[in-house]
Amino acid sequence: MAGTGRTPVERGTGRDLVDGMTTAWRREMPEVDLAIVELTRRAARLGVILQDRLAACLEPWSLTRADFNVLNVLRGAGSPYELRPSDMHERLMLTAGGVSNVLGRLLRAELVERRRDESDGRGLWVRLTPRGVETAEATMRAWAAEQEVLYRDVTESQARVASAALREVLLAIGDYEPGPPQSRSPTTEKSTGDTGTA
Repeated sequence: MAGTGRTPVERGTGRDLVDGMTTAWRREMPEVDLAIVELTRRAARLGVILQDRLAACLEPWSLTRADFNVLNVLRGAGSPYELRPSDMHERLMLTAGGVSNVLGRLLRAELVERRRDESDGRGLWVRLTPRGVETAEATMRAWAAEQEVLYRDVTESQARVASAALREVLLAIGDYEPGPPQSRSPTTEKSTGDTGTA
């Protein structure tokens, strides 16, 4: 697994990688407010560590992080585990083209299928296959276990405080939860059998 690149001695100093970077900037440009810079760099640093760990965690399934995120958002939608591509685009940090590329891979792997809404000839839905549901659940369990190892020295109180603080920051910069996805009657569906892009 990819680590943080920090040795036990370095961790014992109470300083992280960002501290070393900002100390120099405080000396060189004391007029710059580095509180926001430190927040940005720590969020980015944590993101890099998590992405590396997730990529390694997904290797047994030959999935990318984007694949995992799409499977995860579909499984989280609840039975019958389907969403419109536009709803996935709103819930993932992917462009519409990025979602389409991921769906192409997952279709070829038979983890998702497209289903057309017969009440609207233009309506298209993406649904997890039984294999997709199983893979989504297995990878989520593996990732949860990996995070427990990664955060083993982080207390529950620290996790809750940090999570709440990050939520406030995200809301402050306008990163709001999207509206609820559209739902449809199960009687208006039809499998397309199409393995092209969304």
